[in-house]
Amino acid sequence: MAGPSSDNSTFDLGRQRIGTVYAKALLGAADEAGQTEAVLEEFQSLLHDVIAQREDLRHAIAGSILTEEQRIDVLNKAFGEKMNPVLLTFLKVVTQHGRQDCLREIYEAARKIDNDRRGLIEVTATTAAELPEQLAASLTERLKEKLGREVALKTEVDPDLIGGLVLHVGDTVFDGSLANRLKQLRLKALEKTAQEAKASLERFTNSTQS
Repeated sequence: MAGPSSDNSTFDLGRQRIGTVYAKALLGAADEAGQTEAVLEEFQSLLHDVIAQREDLRHAIAGSILTEEQRIDVLNKAFGEKMNPVLLTFLKVVTQHGRQDCLREIYEAARKIDNDRRGLIEVTATTAAELPEQLAASLTERLKEKLGREVALKTEVDPDLIGGLVLHVGDTVFDGSLANRLKQLRLKALEKTAQEAKASLERFTNSTQS
């Protein structure tokens, strides 16, 4: 019998595949309208500034409590006159197909596909506090020099890092956080203690055998 982690991995993979399918449809419509970047930026804002901040809208848009008709009514009333028509129409289609719970996966897949075709590599920089704009720009330039490609920098905040930063470049993680450095110091200290204990034990054993 498969364990919970296996089930979760399969579930996540399924959501990612769904995200990719819908992302291609969104990009096709946005490309045709000549509004790809505008649509992606507004989609990101919807996720970060609206759905993540407003619990009522999160449940209404991405939840399963309301009926399809009710969710579409919420979309029309909340965004009808404000949202890019391409994105609004797309959200209605997603709702009609019952995939509103995959909005984040759809956005991430769309952004990745768009970055790939533009020759960009996405890098996520996670810091303990919000990264100032000037430092973010400087980091982007340094990454471009190191990677030899244009960089799309995404920043995230994780107070548990204490200091420093963690970089995700594709599937590779570079952990330069203070929390990680402290962890490495603790591991080195434990290793040194273990070696000293082993040496002491060997000296004791040798002395008793003399």
